[in-house]
Amino acid sequence: MLLTALPPSTLPDGLATQLASLGILTSTDLVFSNTSSLGIYTRLSSKSISFPDFEACIEAISEKLAAPGQSAAELDLEIRSDFKMDTLSALDEQLGGGLTCTRVIEISGDRGSGKSILLLNWALELLLKNKEIEILWIDTTGDFSVQRAVQILEHHQQTVDDMEAMLQRLHISTAVDIESVQKIFRALDLQLALQASIPRMKCVVIDSVTPLLGPFLSAVSSQGHAIMSAFMRYLRELATRHSLLVLLVNNATLMRAPSTGRSQTSAEPVSNPYSDFASTIRKPALGPSFTFMTDATLWVSIYPEQIENEDRSTAHVVEVFRSKFSVSRVWSTFKITSSGALLAGPIVGSI
Repeated sequence: MLLTALPPSTLPDGLATQLASLGILTSTDLVFSNTSSLGIYTRLSSKSISFPDFEACIEAISEKLAAPGQSAAELDLEIRSDFKMDTLSALDEQLGGGLTCTRVIEISGDRGSGKSILLLNWALELLLKNKEIEILWIDTTGDFSVQRAVQILEHHQQTVDDMEAMLQRLHISTAVDIESVQKIFRALDLQLALQASIPRMKCVVIDSVTPLLGPFLSAVSSQGHAIMSAFMRYLRELATRHSLLVLLVNNATLMRAPSTGRSQTSAEPVSNPYSDFASTIRKPALGPSFTFMTDATLWVSIYPEQIENEDRSTAHVVEVFRSKFSVSRVWSTFKITSSGALLAGPIVGSI
């Protein structure tokens, strides 16, 4: 967790800025530093608090990092409320029946590839099938459309009352920076720790995570990578502690051949070696480190061979670039209607 996101009751105002000047940006950096607490304290530019108070701050942060114990009743509630999110029938066969709890999944693709609308369909279908589940959708770009969600539910022939009841279990939060998202997660962590009833929050979607982490990443500094690592580690702990499925939308960037160093011009785009389609010349943003902090990477793109359809649908494909729990390099097609509803495609392939 970023130290700047901690409340003043835990870390006094101004202290996070001083620690950042020493290269200590996250709670993990502070608690697990190779330098003693006294060594860190003596390097602070301004002694705004006493050393005993500084030690008390570190102890309070350590308590926040510690995973709380769970009673047998709480564990039983989580087991009974566990689920698998259905994706596409052909793809589910490769994913062991769907996407399960405690996993962090990356869904990437170019702009207009259909990744967000695909996730929205999966989320609504989950709510349709399980009335004991709630979903938190964190919108970082302001692009979430309630009207589109209503159109998809109308496609499933839901009544007005059923749609209203279902949409009450889809919680939308807007956050434009990582500090805002961390505040949302702290509130969620506290809510789930105290909640012993259903419906219960079991799935979190961040659409998209790229603008949250991208601005911190730099080729000349490791601080951005430390922030990303701390954020992803906290997500992992949250998913494990509360048996959540976390879905992260990641934007795409152009894939180029390695530069030879002789030419001043940009290298030409090349096909992504993880894709079965030569037309895929992009890759997930945020770099390879981010990808390996998740359990799987799903890549969504426009299907290369578009066919005229009377329903004005568009053909898309989702590929499993990498997975820790299933077969990789498999793909399945699907269609998106003009209303945004999902139609499973008949084609599945693998190598």
